[in-house]
Amino acid sequence: MYYSKNHEGLFFIDRDGGNLEFCGNGVIRPEDTEIWNPVENWQELFTTVTVQDAIKEIHAGVLDRFSGMKKLCLPKSLTRIEMTDALKTLLHANDVLVCAAYGTYGDAFAQEYGLRFLPENIELGWYRDEEHDESTRLILRFFEDGSMDILYDIFTAGISAGSSGGASLERPIPEEYYPGCTLEEFAGMFPARYYEQIIQNPEVRIFLKREADKQNG
Repeated sequence: MYYSKNHEGLFFIDRDGGNLEFCGNGVIRPEDTEIWNPVENWQELFTTVTVQDAIKEIHAGVLDRFSGMKKLCLPKSLTRIEMTDALKTLLHANDVLVCAAYGTYGDAFAQEYGLRFLPENIELGWYRDEEHDESTRLILRFFEDGSMDILYDIFTAGISAGSSGGASLERPIPEEYYPGCTLEEFAGMFPARYYEQIIQNPEVRIFLKREADKQNG
């Protein structure tokens, strides 16, 4: 873990495997990447940079210091990245993959600068079964190879005090799905208890529109 010299509360977590997380809040400036007791060339060691929620702006001269970056994960809280010629060159030279939720600044950033984009997983719905003391999240997952699947993330309280359990059930996209289907058609492909949540989810609307646009060339 690295602590910023100039931004109280900002720190960087080395998650191993070339993964670095920015953790803090507010605005990040170039001087905020100066850390205590740095490893030599520490910024060049990372291929994935993840910006955690609560960070709102990233100023010029921050991201382009991470010259090995191949993947950039951006939070819903982010409202601005100050672009420079150096950063634009780095993003395109490294063919950086931008990961962000549909409809966020990160999504718009990737589209504006012609960068590869991986959508953040969409939580389609949540259901609580009081009778069986069980909760289920229905998640639409996206993968770097362009594939998608459905995850049923289930949590069940244990039968004895202090125990708990659950399961994660991976399922393919419903067979009846096709690019260009309506929101109502898509919502109808899942159990009825999730229907209204899917209908009201703005990320699902954007997902379906993008899929239709790709289909239409």
